[in-house]
Amino acid sequence: MAGLRVNEVVVNLYCPREAANWWALYRAHGPASRFTTITAAIPGDLVEVACEGAEDAKWLRDMLMERGIPNTALKIVT
Repeated sequence: MAGLRVNEVVVNLYCPREAANWWALYRAHGPASRFTTITAAIPGDLVEVACEGAEDAKWLRDMLMERGIPNTALKIVT
């Protein structure tokens, strides 16, 4: 199974506020079983989002980038 690792520190510090707010809303309303906090920190966590496979992880990465989240905050993991 693949996933997408999201560095919320980068999201919260280096992307437009609208994108950071959108990510927070997405995480809060997404299925909790798909989100795993790898490292908890302030001002943001390192979060892994479980995906069905590499293609889904790439799709999610691309969609988040379209929303304004920088590529440096996103990493596909297997």
